[in-house]
Amino acid sequence: MHDEPLNVLQSGYGNELHAQSDTDPEIMKNAPVVHVVEYALYRGIKALVRGLPHRKVRGLGHRLGRLAYRVAGGQRRRVMAHLELAMPELSAERCSAVARACFEHFGAHFLELVSMSRFDLDAADRLFEVEGWQHVESAEAAGRGYFLTAGHFGHWEIALYALAKRIEGLHAVARPPDNPWIARDVRGIRKRLGIGLIDKAGASFRMLSAYRKGGRVAAVIDQHVRPSAGILVPFLGHPAWTSPVLAMLSLRTGAPVLHITCVPAPGGRYRVRLRPPIEPEGEGPEAESALTRRYMAEIERDIRRRPELWLWMHRRWRAGGPEAGESRTQERARGTVQRSIPGPLSADSGGR
Repeated sequence: MHDEPLNVLQSGYGNELHAQSDTDPEIMKNAPVVHVVEYALYRGIKALVRGLPHRKVRGLGHRLGRLAYRVAGGQRRRVMAHLELAMPELSAERCSAVARACFEHFGAHFLELVSMSRFDLDAADRLFEVEGWQHVESAEAAGRGYFLTAGHFGHWEIALYALAKRIEGLHAVARPPDNPWIARDVRGIRKRLGIGLIDKAGASFRMLSAYRKGGRVAAVIDQHVRPSAGILVPFLGHPAWTSPVLAMLSLRTGAPVLHITCVPAPGGRYRVRLRPPIEPEGEGPEAESALTRRYMAEIERDIRRRPELWLWMHRRWRAGGPEAGESRTQERARGTVQRSIPGPLSADSGGR
């Protein structure tokens, strides 16, 4: 265990937790009209949902999701292909049911996230049931600090309200929205809640800096990164390029990682669960890979219990060719097919 500057910060390896950001100035300046329209739509939705009781918003979101399922054919086919790839034990009827429920959930997640912006931390906290907080307390008592991780599962963003209420100096690693006006609104909400934002671009240095200052950092690591920025680990039965940065930081600082989930509960409420800390063990690339596998296994455990709550729209598997007997639908789900898979390399960014 050591706390000197990370060698990876010099090379850039592992420096990205997510796909390359689309919010660079070149992209943003080429879509001003789209951004204005998006922002106007966002403001209208915000006014609508904040005019409703929060407990009513979820039902409206489910209806929005059902509409999206019917009209967004490309996304619907992607979700079905990913389900067929990752959960082949499901029947066609069950896959269709999970896909519809997935769209419903993310329609609700979007509207509920917008609706939550009306609350301060005290008001929001009345909506949460928190289980497993003793794991945070034990990690604090050990005096080494800790990191938090989650998947794009359930209401991972809404969970920040419960965490910010209980954790001083909370930081969240996130890719800002592509729309600059919406991004400004999101920054304002997080700032009001006392949450520090760390951009996914070059995240590892800022994560380490926040940790050294006594902060607690939350990050999601279940999305695709470029091979040059990640390592291959199994995820839902298939190899997936994943950022090892959280494992690197845990190994270098000695701080454990706690997995958190947030799932919907009746009445517009939420159930937050924290699992026992995953302690860093070993050193070097093998230890980084082993820890990253453990983090991903926790996320996979959640998904297999409630598959409709994971972001199946994301192109998670983009490495390797189709396996023997793989269907054309499954092959398409893999995205970019590479004939050979290189090992981890030093580089500077992830890819979407």
